[in-house]
Amino acid sequence: MEVIDVQMGTIAEDRKFVANIVRAIDRIDLSPEQWQTVGIVAVPAGYSAIWSVILADLHGRLGYFPDVVHLRPAQSASAEKYEVAEIMNLREVRHASREKR
Repeated sequence: MEVIDVQMGTIAEDRKFVANIVRAIDRIDLSPEQWQTVGIVAVPAGYSAIWSVILADLHGRLGYFPDVVHLRPAQSASAEKYEVAEIMNLREVRHASREKR
């Protein structure tokens, strides 16, 4: 397993908001074929507007929603530590929701 840390930096709250996020994702060194075949598990960004763009962009590149890590505060003394609670399969969530149409 390889971890790809995509540094977003400071994203300006201007008309280029989406374009700046997509440019950061474009810097990931994966070929179009790799985007379609490599298993990807994403850790959501803390800012929901950024995460929304990332999720939409990844869906477009992958052809499906990536699995997403659900983090929770660790049961240690430090409030700054988190642990993986689960890996959520968004494809299953989407599929189950489609049956409610």
